[in-house]
Amino acid sequence: MGFLDSFYSKDLNQTRSEKMYNDALQLFNSPELQNARLPRDLADKVINGEDCDVITGAAGAFGHDMTNPIPVNGPLGEVTYLSRLRLRATGSMVFFHKINTVGAIDIFELVNVSGKFVDYLYLDMFHPRCSRLYPAQYTLEREAVFPRGVTAKVEEFPKGLYKLIKKESEQHLGVDVAEKESKRIDVEQAWQSIRAAK
Repeated sequence: MGFLDSFYSKDLNQTRSEKMYNDALQLFNSPELQNARLPRDLADKVINGEDCDVITGAAGAFGHDMTNPIPVNGPLGEVTYLSRLRLRATGSMVFFHKINTVGAIDIFELVNVSGKFVDYLYLDMFHPRCSRLYPAQYTLEREAVFPRGVTAKVEEFPKGLYKLIKKESEQHLGVDVAEKESKRIDVEQAWQSIRAAK
């Protein structure tokens, strides 16, 4: 292999890598693409769910009460939506894992990078798209760039979250990406805050 062959080979690999990341970003922000990848039984429930920002008949604080969960589309919709949230007061990202499921409602625990903020949000994944609304205390970014959490329970959350996000994103998106800030969460402070919140 000559010098030029080596050069072009590297260029092609880089282009292939860029394409993988671009495809993953597109999937991460497209409910249609996400829904098309769901297993058939789950896809039927998601696609035929209510297309809404707030579920009809919901009561209580949006996202903060089980009776008013945030509508999203499937597990990847949960990750996409929560990865777009930022704290209104500070602009801080939040990081998350799923702690429980009650009926059709998934309950997520969230912390910020300092570990001083803890919150619990309720999501209903049987809808064709994510809500465009956001709970009190938050704002919603226009699009998600990197995953900030997982749809499984993390026993020592948020310890080891970065690696777990990469592992889950490879399953969902085909690339092992994660928000780098998740490596900098103050775990000890987060544990204290979580204990105080219970």
